[in-house]
Amino acid sequence: MPRTSVKAQSVADFISELVQTDNESPTQPGEAWVMRVDGSSTSSGAGAGLVLSAPDGRSFERSLRLGFRATNNEAENEVLLAGLRLSREMQVDAIHILTDSQLVAEQLDGRYEAREPTMVKYLAKVRSLASDFSRFMISRVPRSQNERVDELAKMASKSDSGAQTEVERLPFRAVSISAVSSADSRSTWVQEMLLFKCDGTLPADQTAARRIRRTQAWYSKVNGQLYKRSFSHPLLRCLEPEEAQTILAEVHEGIYREHIVGRTLACKILRQGYYWPTMSRDAKSYVQRCGPCQKHARTPRQPAVPLTLIDCAWPFEQWGLDLLGPFPPASGQRRYIVVGVDYFTKWVEAEPLATIIERQVEKFVWKNIVTRFGLSRAIITDNGSQFASTRFREFYANYEIQLKFSSMAHP
Repeated sequence: MPRTSVKAQSVADFISELVQTDNESPTQPGEAWVMRVDGSSTSSGAGAGLVLSAPDGRSFERSLRLGFRATNNEAENEVLLAGLRLSREMQVDAIHILTDSQLVAEQLDGRYEAREPTMVKYLAKVRSLASDFSRFMISRVPRSQNERVDELAKMASKSDSGAQTEVERLPFRAVSISAVSSADSRSTWVQEMLLFKCDGTLPADQTAARRIRRTQAWYSKVNGQLYKRSFSHPLLRCLEPEEAQTILAEVHEGIYREHIVGRTLACKILRQGYYWPTMSRDAKSYVQRCGPCQKHARTPRQPAVPLTLIDCAWPFEQWGLDLLGPFPPASGQRRYIVVGVDYFTKWVEAEPLATIIERQVEKFVWKNIVTRFGLSRAIITDNGSQFASTRFREFYANYEIQLKFSSMAHP
């Protein structure tokens, strides 16, 4: 099939970075390449940037967005590992790393000790890759000398970047989180099930032990990974809690940014071959915390409680009465309005008032309702003193009109 069109900027980047002209001399063996790295971790995500410079002046820039939650130190180690892998693919013999992270530089030099299990794993991985180079050096530089890589890292850490530089995505960590968890940390459901599958070990918690005995027939161990059998799907890979959060973020707001709702999100992850027990509840909770989903979601129109019907047999049988105001003064210092609405025809009677005393309300009912439409069966009001007074109750009793009070509400 014919090849689709390629953006001119991509072609230009390919030519400028990878095509060697005739007047360029090849890099001499033993000359050290310089790689500047920096990581950034913000509330919207984590990113990293690197600039790899050859001895002949050529440079290669990369902006990397991490597809998982990472601290600033973890982002620094991730970009360092990515840069070392890139250098090894380009057959770089000697390399000099420049970073503004004192922790990364001093740990590799041996002056600082890596105490956190995650940092221990990262340090071992970096030293393993560094052994492939004939010369490996790392130096700490001020942040002012790392401005370009800092810009690349911040650009990648933003959820929506308008820059023209292409942002690559690292969906998974370079080290395994399950392998660096501390011994006294609480074991996950995957680890508990794997232990039972290996040697029949059950957790001390009786509830968890009963759950494992009840559900263990649905799970299988394949190459050290836990999988769940299903009726209509192939084996589903069981995920740890942190892996589940990564998959949720990738499917919900990853490269396609579909922002699907909770139930659809859980079903889509299931069709992709992943499973964990609380995936439906976690998917719903993740969508509820998603900012764009809350801004652009449809506003629910369904009432919070079932509607209550008010029966009216004939017109002007039942009226609703209320007072409005105060408003800006009109002629005669009238600042209030007394309103009556018929429940059957929705006919409205209103009159401006200067004062809202019982005599004025009684006069309005007699003049605008009784003399025009006849005696009503009932009038519904709120608990205002003008309607609940003894004089008003006697007025209703004389004409056998039922006085009803509506429920209090504070919208």
